[in-house]
Amino acid sequence: MPAKKKKGKKGKKGKKKKDDATLELEDKYQRTVNEIEALKDHLAIRKEFSRKAHGAEDEMRSKVRETEKNLEKHQTDQKAINAATTEADLKRVTEEKERMTKEKDEEIDGLNIKIDGMEKDYERILDETLDSLMAKIDAAKEKWEEKATLVQVNNKHVLMEFGLNPLEL
Repeated sequence: MPAKKKKGKKGKKGKKKKDDATLELEDKYQRTVNEIEALKDHLAIRKEFSRKAHGAEDEMRSKVRETEKNLEKHQTDQKAINAATTEADLKRVTEEKERMTKEKDEEIDGLNIKIDGMEKDYERILDETLDSLMAKIDAAKEKWEEKATLVQVNNKHVLMEFGLNPLEL
């Protein structure tokens, strides 16, 4: 607002009082205008800070969302890596188990072949021993029968010498 114009000339004394009051009023007005301007500037600065803070907040929220997405992706990737590692370990352990089972089966088959061979050897040895025993028994029987026949013939002769008939007895 422009400064007020003075109206008419009055005496020095009246003019001075009016000038003092006017000056004081203008001074108050000017201070108020300056305070309002300062408050407006202060408000504009605060609005600018608020606007920047909201912009920074939005930027930070965006970064947080992006970081959360990256973390989620990283966790998914880590799970996939762990699953692949676990699968590889499982495959390796399964193959090792199959290899060990195959080795054990081969060892069992080898032992079964040895057992069969031992059974046949034992059977052969037993057959040979029994055949040998039978041969010895047959030989002993023949000798015993020869001796028995000789004893019987001898006894028959002795009985006949005494006049006894061995067939009648």
